[in-house]
Amino acid sequence: MRSLDVQRRPLYSTKSYYMMTSAKRVLRPFRVLSPIHQANRQASLHIDGLLADLSVTAQEGQLLAFVSVREGVPVTAIYRLLGVPKSTVTSLLKRLEKAGLTRRGSNPEDARSWLVFATSKGRSIGTVARERVLDLERRIQAHLAQADLDALARIVNAVTAETGIDLPAEAPRRRNSQGGR
Repeated sequence: MRSLDVQRRPLYSTKSYYMMTSAKRVLRPFRVLSPIHQANRQASLHIDGLLADLSVTAQEGQLLAFVSVREGVPVTAIYRLLGVPKSTVTSLLKRLEKAGLTRRGSNPEDARSWLVFATSKGRSIGTVARERVLDLERRIQAHLAQADLDALARIVNAVTAETGIDLPAEAPRRRNSQGGR
């Protein structure tokens, strides 16, 4: 399923990232960052299409999927998750709250901040969004060998080493059987 009517192009090739100069091979710029950016944009646009019937964007679906399996998420965790400016997260949260998909609650660990909770409607949409994105992940992985996944991990580790920025996954605050933590 294609979410947008975009022109088909040949598959990405690392060969296009080399130039021949005086019988020696010279790397062209952006051999790593451009493919990462392209894949990220392609996935985001496709996910927008996958979630269109839920009336949420890829970012909103990602946020709802994240919040819906946790019992309260600090806003700082959402900034890290989405990798967007605070103003973008603020307007995103306002839209989701207005739509009845999230609500704010106090943070018992920090009275100066608040937590984001999914409503039952938000949890439902978050669960569907998560399943659809996981299905896309499975379909993409079907095209890859373990060596490809290992190479991807090495690329991410190289980016982490060069930037000094490590973005570990947020540890979930899971609900216990009594409804608390």
